[in-house]
Amino acid sequence: MSNSCQDIEQMLDTLNLPVCLKTFNELMGDPQLGAYSPVQFLRELLEPQYRECINKTFESNLRHSKLLDTSPDIKNLKTGNGRVYNETTVDQILTFRFAEDRLNVGVYGVTGVGKSYFLAALCVEACRRNYGCQYVDYDCLLDELIALKRSGDIKKYNKKVKYYAKIQLLFIDDFGINRYPEEGMDVLYQLTKMRADLKKSTLFSCQYAPAEWKLHLSDTPDCYGKLDGIRRRLTTGYTVLIEKSDDQ
Repeated sequence: MSNSCQDIEQMLDTLNLPVCLKTFNELMGDPQLGAYSPVQFLRELLEPQYRECINKTFESNLRHSKLLDTSPDIKNLKTGNGRVYNETTVDQILTFRFAEDRLNVGVYGVTGVGKSYFLAALCVEACRRNYGCQYVDYDCLLDELIALKRSGDIKKYNKKVKYYAKIQLLFIDDFGINRYPEEGMDVLYQLTKMRADLKKSTLFSCQYAPAEWKLHLSDTPDCYGKLDGIRRRLTTGYTVLIEKSDDQ
């Protein structure tokens, strides 16, 4: 490397751009360097560092999402392999316009049809697009919040509710899988109301249609008002219906 380039090396090193520095040294030793246009040279120099930064951000987002299985892929969210999607709606969701419009996404279907896979694939793609995400099971979410509320530490309980309320995209798997008493519906109502007020998007999978939620979310008749509030807030947005087919 000639002395005329040492200042550039030093700048790249000081800016903590090791991939750029490595690429720069490789480019300066390339016999075809003279054929590069300025724009081409700049692109060749910056792209490897950019890709590394994007990949690290994606990996960090995945870790923070707490999604255990990160293998689901949105490329598989299409009719086939025994599943039928309402593809027009799915195509709209995959643009992630719902996130910009602060709308929710409900994924419905019978047990084993692939709702959790759909939700996980969306979570992986959301992390790739640098949205703040968290993936949680319905029971784990409610059990955690109910336990905090029962502990009597209201400050800690409210802090945790606000934590979940502020997540940009909250993914709730197996919504309504078990019934909860009135205190569970109090917690869920508070969370869904706060997320609606903050205009955050909630994505959830459920095997019951919203009209059936009063039968499956709770056995307590006195909380029907809260159940209706939960339903009204969560169903503002897109509905994905996954059905089984006979093409397997």
